Amino acid sequence: MNDNEKYIEEFVKDVPFDTPRREHRDTLKKQLLSAFPKHRLQPTVRTVGVWRTIMKSRIPKLAAAAVIIVAVALSITVVDKLSPPAYAFAQTLEAVKDVQFMHIVRRDKAGQIEDERWIEIGPDGFQVRYRQDNPPSRLIVEDGQTVSVYYKDKNTIVLYDPKDRQYQWIGNLGEWLKELTGQSSIVIEENVDYWGRKAHRVRWLKLNQDCYVDPETKLPIGIGGYQISYEYPPEGTFDIVIPNGVQVVDKQPGAEPTEEPEWLTDKLDKDEVANNNFKNARHALAAGDYEEAAELFAKVVEAQGGRNWAWFWLGKAHYELGEYDTAIYEFSKVIDMFAKHESVPHYCHLARGLAYAAKGMKDMARHDLEAALPLMIESLRNIEGATMFDYADDPLYRSLPKDKRPTAQQSLAMMVNRLRIITGQNFGYDPYVSAEENEQAIAAWEEWYENSGEIEFTLDAELVPIPEVVEQPGK
Repeated sequence: MNDNEKYIEEFVKDVPFDTPRREHRDTLKKQLLSAFPKHRLQPTVRTVGVWRTIMKSRIPKLAAAAVIIVAVALSITVVDKLSPPAYAFAQTLEAVKDVQFMHIVRRDKAGQIEDERWIEIGPDGFQVRYRQDNPPSRLIVEDGQTVSVYYKDKNTIVLYDPKDRQYQWIGNLGEWLKELTGQSSIVIEENVDYWGRKAHRVRWLKLNQDCYVDPETKLPIGIGGYQISYEYPPEGTFDIVIPNGVQVVDKQPGAEPTEEPEWLTDKLDKDEVANNNFKNARHALAAGDYEEAAELFAKVVEAQGGRNWAWFWLGKAHYELGEYDTAIYEFSKVIDMFAKHESVPHYCHLARGLAYAAKGMKDMARHDLEAALPLMIESLRNIEGATMFDYADDPLYRSLPKDKRPTAQQSLAMMVNRLRIITGQNFGYDPYVSAEENEQAIAAWEEWYENSGEIEFTLDAELVPIPEVVEQPGK
């Protein structure tokens, strides 16, 4: 660290902020240090297989008594340390019990609505009725018995049975609302401005999204680029209306056969093919058949204009093939897409940073890997923050039963491995030693991040063994 950097570091430490979180100091520090690069980056020659190394470094099963889960609950951080917290998650957990309707709106930069949805939630927390309007092209309405898709530009309405086709914002909305306000979240700031309203800003670690909670109702009023309200919808919101002169294609069971326009047949056929390709591509990527995965993901992108996960895993397949320029290109498309709504996932920065490191592009790699570090470090104490990293590393994650997904100790070990690879640091974490020893390791990571946080890409870093799940007796 040179004299300029030391001066800036000391200056930033003394700047008062409304919140103790490191990210606010970092914003200022990075601006001041932009002309003084200080981080080391030493890429190795061969980088293929990083993700598979992180995910597959298993060891033989050990006795359940030997497995130590180090998971310290993350306490709520509030703006004013001298006063008691005005907001607690339990208040939101109580408030969401009475939620029956959700009104969800996303606007473009000009303030125009580009996505508007109404959702009725049943007592079980699942969607009952649904309406989605994407002007000017499409209107979707589900009245509980029929799903109507109105292609405005084609002057055609297609009717489906909900069992055959259903549109959702989030599946189990009740569980989502509870999860949003549970241990996987932390209060960042209280009483910030959100679209002209006061709100508490909450970080949903599991999905790396900033959420906003109304101080009065205690209900979430924003997540990512969406605004949320809970008023009763206007009368007729969930009614399926067939305008005069519109062609109707009824695909419900028992309906009389109707002539299907050629464009619709082509679209549905292409969608089915794309869905099958996406499924097969995920399996190919998980099996290590990267050429097949890249070919199939490319077909999905071509047929459907790209899905964020198709783009992302296409980039990962090219990375594993050693085609780093193409990988960076695909990862950048995903990052640009999320950047429009100011919610780029940390795992995207990690993936692109690894690709830049593989090419020896030190500054670009450092920029991305530093962007991924905050949530990675935070996840050591709140492992929910590692969920999307695990999902990004395993394309079959979502299709796994919950009891087959990585356990807390497995996720923690994989996160430590990611950190060791991108930083070159080793603080002695071991899933089979005492909780006290591992607490020291986690504290060492936090202290390193707070005081240094220097990047040193190290593919041959010593990795933590990832424990196998041990079946309990009688199960």
